[in-house]
Amino acid sequence: MSANPIGEKFSAPVPQALGAREFMIERLILRDNTRELLRQNGQEEAIENDLITLSECECRMNVYDPIKCKCHACEGHFLLAQFYYDTEQYDKAWRWYSKIQHADLRAFYQLAVMCFEGEAPKDCTPKDAYQMMLEITSKEKDPHSFLIPYAEFHLGKAFFQGYGVEQSDEKAESWWLLAARDDRHEAVIEAQTALAFFYSRKNTDAYNLNKTLYWHNQASRNGSLESLGAMGAMNLFGIGTSKDINQAIDCLRQASERGNIYAIGLLVYAYYTRKLFTKATDLAKRVSALNDINELSRASCCLPQYICKGIAIASFILGRCLELGHGIKKDSNQAIMMYKKSFRYDPDACQLLQDYLTHEKI
Repeated sequence: MSANPIGEKFSAPVPQALGAREFMIERLILRDNTRELLRQNGQEEAIENDLITLSECECRMNVYDPIKCKCHACEGHFLLAQFYYDTEQYDKAWRWYSKIQHADLRAFYQLAVMCFEGEAPKDCTPKDAYQMMLEITSKEKDPHSFLIPYAEFHLGKAFFQGYGVEQSDEKAESWWLLAARDDRHEAVIEAQTALAFFYSRKNTDAYNLNKTLYWHNQASRNGSLESLGAMGAMNLFGIGTSKDINQAIDCLRQASERGNIYAIGLLVYAYYTRKLFTKATDLAKRVSALNDINELSRASCCLPQYICKGIAIASFILGRCLELGHGIKKDSNQAIMMYKKSFRYDPDACQLLQDYLTHEKI
């Protein structure tokens, strides 16, 4: 197997100068491409060897220096490290990223991400992860400075979670606001969504539904699947805005078509309340059959807890339809199973819907 075809397959999704959002999207594509290639031919060793060949320097240096390298070797190092990362060979990924960390900010960023994700060597501490991300934010003149707002986003997460630093809502908000702005770099959509959820927390000083609505609106316009579903929920229940069932269904349909399970659950609820029982049951049956939360979260980039809420809502409504024979044949035993599944996936959502039934809201 020659090096060039494999090199093209792996390098095509990762050009030298991508915008921030494109780089992150292409990282997911590269990971999926890696796994798909291995599934297709099962020749992991051959692919690895081809990428090693791609990483060989042709500059005739006695000792390889990625900063002085003028050929494709540095990019080859990066792709090989990505290959190891995507195939979960984290020790090798760390080693190859480390070789070019001072020459390629993408590699240094990936090392920092590995620290945050717990995939780095054991001697890499949360404080190290924080310091690495902080260093990236100072690289304004770097060719890959588009990664700066993503580092800012991670720093916000660090302060919000108290990871490597003392927990601070104020500093988390500050870093996320930097990452969410689009006046210096391309805005990080995840930061916009994070801010929306940050301001939606009741019983906190940050609680502000106007800001929640604003940031969900910004993020959904920029393509956030999670915020699009949240916009549907806010319109559906009149949270931070007036109720608008038509606008809610429009948002929820768009989010559902793109795989937002929470939005699908709410769409089932919306159909049920409008007495569109056949639509509600057909959609609910599809959602209630889902169970791989982690894979659904990875594929949709939505939070696992909201995926669970979507399944819980759909399961409860399906149970209600089965109990009453709305849009589907009555089946009391199956209805009980659906109610139990709803409670298992999200007790709070299940209890809320039960309260709605008790007070005849649905």
